[in-house]
This record gives sequence, C-alpha cells and structure tokens, in this order.
Amino acid sequence: MNHDAIAVVDFGGQYAHLIATKVRRQNVLAEIRQPEDSLDQFEKYKGIILSGGPALLSEGDTAGYTEGLLDLDKPILGFCFGHQEIAMKYGGKIVQESQEWGHAELHIQNTHPLFEGLDAIEQVWMSHFDSVVEVGEGFVELGYTVLGGGKPHRFAAIANDIKQRYGFQFHPEVDDTKNGDRMIANFVKNICKCEASWTMDSYLEEQLDAIKSQVGDKSVFLLASGGVDSTVAAVLIARAIGPERLSLLHVDNGLMRKDESARVIEAFKAMGIKNLHFVDATADFLGDLKGKIEPEAKRHAIGHTFVEVFNREAKTLGLEDCLLGQGTIYPDTIETGGTKRSDTIKTHHNRVKIIEDLIAEGKVIEPLAELYKVEVRELGEALGIPSDMIWRHPFPGPGLGVRLLCG
Repeated sequence: MNHDAIAVVDFGGQYAHLIATKVRRQNVLAEIRQPEDSLDQFEKYKGIILSGGPALLSEGDTAGYTEGLLDLDKPILGFCFGHQEIAMKYGGKIVQESQEWGHAELHIQNTHPLFEGLDAIEQVWMSHFDSVVEVGEGFVELGYTVLGGGKPHRFAAIANDIKQRYGFQFHPEVDDTKNGDRMIANFVKNICKCEASWTMDSYLEEQLDAIKSQVGDKSVFLLASGGVDSTVAAVLIARAIGPERLSLLHVDNGLMRKDESARVIEAFKAMGIKNLHFVDATADFLGDLKGKIEPEAKRHAIGHTFVEVFNREAKTLGLEDCLLGQGTIYPDTIETGGTKRSDTIKTHHNRVKIIEDLIAEGKVIEPLAELYKVEVRELGEALGIPSDMIWRHPFPGPGLGVRLLCG
C-alpha cells in the first residue's frame, strides 16, 4: 500500500528527526531528505517541512539545496532557518537582531488552517539569531511573538496560500511549544491533505511481505540480546518466514545485567522461539577491550567482537549461508551520522565497518531500521509480545563496556 508521506529536509539542525517523529504521530509517514537530493526524489511526497539549521543567512551562509526545491508544486513549511529560507526566496529580508532564546507568546493575528483549534495566544519556543523583518509579495503575517515582556517580534508566522508556502520562526516540534503537535497536524492534514493511513498494523503487514521477499529461500541467524529491539525483530522475522528458518544467538559478553542471559533464554523459549543458541564469550570481549580507554574505540571493538563471535558460531552450527539479522532501529543509524549533515554522535555497534560491508553485500536484514523506539514498542504490541519484554528498561547492546575503565 502506498501511504501519503511528508519529506523533512534536514538543514543540519538538532530536530529533523524529532519533526519526523511528530509527523508520524499523526499516522502519516515522514522521511528525512537532504537539501541536495534530486527533485525527482521529492515527487512522492504530499508536502515538505524544512528543518532549522546552524547557518546564518544574514552572514551569507547558504543551505545548498537543489535548485528548484522551493519551486515544487506542493505545500512547504519552514521552521526557524527553514522559515527564513522561504521568506528570502520570495523577496523577504533577513537581518541579524538580538538572539531570541526561550519561551515566547505567539499572538495569532489571522484565522488560518495552520492554527485551527488553537487559542489567540500560544506558548512557543524560540531559538535563533537571524530574523525575518520583511516578507515578499503575496505573504501575510499570521502572528508575532513576545519574549519575556520585550518588544514584539514580527513575522513569527507567515503564509502565502496561493503558493502554499508557510513559515514559523519558532520550533513547533519541541515540547516547549505547548500545542506544536497540533500545528504540525494542521499542516499535514489541513494543508497537505494527507490521509492518516500509516499505522503499526499496516507497517506489520508490509514488513512481513518485505522480509519474505528479501530472505527468499534462505534462513536468518539473528543476534538477540533480549532487549526490546532484537526481541521485536526476532518475533517479526519468525512470523514472516516461520520459526524453523530463524536461528537466534544470544551472546553473554560479560558486561550485562545480573542474570540477564538466563532471563532472556527463558523469555524466548516462552515465546516459542525454537532454534535458540547461547554462547558465553566473556573472555573474547574482555580481551578485546583490554587497554582501550576511549568510548569510540570500545564501541568499535565490541562491534567487531560480536561479528567475530557470530561468524565462529555460525560456522560451528553450519549456518554460514544465513542472512545476519539485527534489531537496528532508526536512531542507531542517526547516532552514526546516518544523515549527511549530522555529526557522528557515536558509532553504534551495529554500524561498524565490517557490518556496513555485509549490508552492502545484501547479507543483513534489519526490519526495524526505519522505526523509532516508541514505534518498535507499538509494533511489538501488534505482534502480541508480552508487555514485560516490550516495556523493559533499555540497556545498551555493548552492556557496561563503554562505561567501565578497561585495564
């Protein structure tokens, strides 16, 4: 099934993925795109949201987006820097005034579908240096903001309904904007006319078909820590191809919660997982961590050791031709700089080079890689996984390895 979708263009700010999450909360698919993506990559979307970013238009910085992006015949809404880009594109003026940072009052001056169901004064969150001080022909001022009893900040919300171009100087995606979710929903549903059809039930059915297609007549060997992500991935894959074609490997790396392995093995057996294998690889992991101090070095060591143990056990069990299954989720790729403008926060152990190489060879299956954690939990509920497994406290795959000093 094809779902209505929104593109979130990542201009390098902190909140691109938060914006996507907020759109998805409306049961509308949102996907991250880069400013330099080709125009044909935006064809399938019903609308576009431009994120904030660190660039300063007043100092000559540019967003570097593909020529014609803002000319596409579909609604576009910008937040903060994205708001300024839209204003400047259509003849507005941007200047650097005093920085606004914190809670502000948005005074809504004009009735508009973007503000349907909202009060005349709304609490919003401001975080910017540059400001829009003039707008181009056809644009109207929907609202101004006042921060801390100061002077009004004009053009905090603008619209051109003929061109379907809109901008908010504030950040509706953060919780500090009290009714920001409603503003985003109004854009997605009132302006873009998106149908709310993207649900975990629909995702489940589509992923079952996708897994069957990718796996074909092969089997899957999945590293299962027993955490939320690997548990949901295991049950999902088993549902798609049958439990007899799925083998699980639970590795005790010596850095886990007390009695973790015993608890995980018992839980998987209770869920009907048939081919469950266990290996105590404490010596391997502690040996590879010896002498390593930097957290990033530890993550790489742990990731490589997981693959080495996996390969060794796969050979022992005669499962070398299986696809490697992982419970990788969207934030795992984000942390590793999975978007072009994002800095590497940390390399996830599922994204070290040896695994990236396997992914390139088509030897890895990651059915949760497009989901956020809350969506993984919802999918787990749709699969009927016991709530104590779905809602248990998250624990990092490397265990305590990154937090401990290794001698």
